[in-house]
Amino acid sequence: MIIKIINFIPLIAFFITYKMTSNMITATAVILGGCIIASVLEFLISKKISRMQIFLTVAVIIFGLPTILLNDPQIIKWKVTVVNFLLAGAIFVCQIILKKNPFSYLFGQELPLSEQAWSSMAKYWMVFFVFAGILNIIIAFCLPALIGVTEQEAESIWVDYKTFGNAILNFIFALACGLWIFKKNPELLKEAQEKMQNKEKQKE
Repeated sequence: MIIKIINFIPLIAFFITYKMTSNMITATAVILGGCIIASVLEFLISKKISRMQIFLTVAVIIFGLPTILLNDPQIIKWKVTVVNFLLAGAIFVCQIILKKNPFSYLFGQELPLSEQAWSSMAKYWMVFFVFAGILNIIIAFCLPALIGVTEQEAESIWVDYKTFGNAILNFIFALACGLWIFKKNPELLKEAQEKMQNKEKQKE
């Protein structure tokens, strides 16, 4: 839990910095430094750094450094889109080309689903990541033309979306996938309920 909190702090620091300064370059410098510090702290605490944290930190460095060095706030806005497109591409390569389902590999032991169910799950997430990437482009670059806001107002809206909207979107979709799994496999829901009941009894 503490690792997750540490890894979330740079994003909150980015949000607070931007709202206080209205300066994307300064906010980018904060999240860049924050991600590096968070990765170091994660290593010191758990003696390892998760692949996702490495991936996200590298992405922040790749897009953050040019943003700062070129003084161009537009560059960092592409990170969300590129990350989502890369995730969609990774699923496509694993599922379609390599014929190895990434979700079955990651969660197969905990969730004994059919190959068809895992295949559907991969396709759903692939489409979702493409959608999320396109949505970020619209919010990051098209709002002044679409709804008539100023560039500064549009940038502030994008910061809100990057900090909270994108995470909420991912959470809602993950929740929907979980409900879909339990609907298709009611025995898993029953098993989960039994495990929760057993844990409550053990606490008593």
